[in-house]
Amino acid sequence: MTASTSLSPTTEEVSRALESFAELPDWLSASMRPGRLEQSLRRHVPEIADGRLELVSCRADQLRAKDDQWHARCRVTVSGAGIEGDEREVVLVGLLYPPQRPTPEPVPSNAVPFGAEGYEVWLPDLRLHLATEEADPGLPALVDLTDPEAAARLIENMLRGGSHPQARVRSATPDVARYKPGSRCTIVYDMAYEPGQTHLPDPVIAKTHQGDKGAFAHQAMTALWATPLAEGRSVLIAEPLGYLANERILLQGPVPEDLTLKELCVEAFETGDPDLLADLRGHLTETARALAALHTSGAAYPRTVTVADWMAETREVVERLGHTVPELPGWAAPLIARLEHIDASTPADPLVSSHHDFRPAQVLLSEAGLAFIDFDGAAMAEAGLDIGRFRGKLRDIGVTALAAQPDGYRQDRLRDRLELLDVMCDDFLTDYRAHAPVSPERVELWEMIDLFMALLHTWTKVRLLRVQPRLAIVRHRLHSLGSSTG
Repeated sequence: MTASTSLSPTTEEVSRALESFAELPDWLSASMRPGRLEQSLRRHVPEIADGRLELVSCRADQLRAKDDQWHARCRVTVSGAGIEGDEREVVLVGLLYPPQRPTPEPVPSNAVPFGAEGYEVWLPDLRLHLATEEADPGLPALVDLTDPEAAARLIENMLRGGSHPQARVRSATPDVARYKPGSRCTIVYDMAYEPGQTHLPDPVIAKTHQGDKGAFAHQAMTALWATPLAEGRSVLIAEPLGYLANERILLQGPVPEDLTLKELCVEAFETGDPDLLADLRGHLTETARALAALHTSGAAYPRTVTVADWMAETREVVERLGHTVPELPGWAAPLIARLEHIDASTPADPLVSSHHDFRPAQVLLSEAGLAFIDFDGAAMAEAGLDIGRFRGKLRDIGVTALAAQPDGYRQDRLRDRLELLDVMCDDFLTDYRAHAPVSPERVELWEMIDLFMALLHTWTKVRLLRVQPRLAIVRHRLHSLGSSTG
């Protein structure tokens, strides 16, 4: 422990190193900047350049680091002769080539019509190689889940095989609520049952994930449903209705929602309305109490998450970025060393039944009470994981909301907002500790890991408008990080 103390970088050393994260290189940010993709498409897509097609709109949906590559996804809407209806949307996916990487060989020749199957295009000014997106291979269950007839039969079989053996489904009308291609999809079904059936779930929510997140969520909800939390006095949690392992389909019941806590946060912070801020404070107190009830429920999950796991994930993201930005690992090293020093210097708290991805967006508000959703990351972990992650996201929402005001991130406004969020986050921790124990030092550690990861993801996901606010939050919190550990 003495050796780790002598090697721990100072706050000033960490802060100086982090300043390099302030601006992404142009080769990485170009396609996400307003107008750049449109200009390139007009120049390099022959049908658009010569007027056969009119470019109605375009946007870069995603640009993300995965392994040692940058994956891009764009939506392009065109109109013109031969298009059924007035307009057609084409989704293009592909790779961004950093300057040190050779361009694709051979360069696409545009032999296939724009947007047709097999179409490819090379945008040399953006170094983007794009092709028409095919069916989503990562979520094979989507075909049945989005077909009303197939979905009705599937849901009926899952309900009858679970806690509702009497269910007879007449129809299930799907509404895609959230969709991240290749990763996950959430679909809400308006249910109609055969006459005479009562006490059946409506609506019903189906989720499909790439990987095992659906299985983890079902295990967690089943474990929580076996505790007094199922009675709904402390917090509302959706009823687990079934899970199909081969198809990776999770089925769950509804929970009431008027709005999310995130939506309230955004409105309160963007407007600065005193009544909304007071309402937010009240709901934060309720959320802290409900989170303590979750942590002390006695539910047990098969997975465990530790600070070491999160630090390993942080190092993996840094290493991934280092493939194309070789200097970046050096920028991250001082803060990583500081975090590992604090972890070694403070005893870990006991493991509790943690949500793991706990943020204001996962808290639903209604007259019936608070509800927690999205347990696909659930694990046994220190209470500081959920508290730290929640506080980190609360800060992120509060600071980012300044962009909605005419003066934006004016220094005095930024300082006042950071101080307001300090008070709110401290109150949240105090309210939690009135119902369950947790070490403030461990909360700070978990929170800073999450804040740093959020900053890293402004790079891995090329979120240009989030870089400055997230860097400001990390620098602000550095001054209290580890203050009670020497």
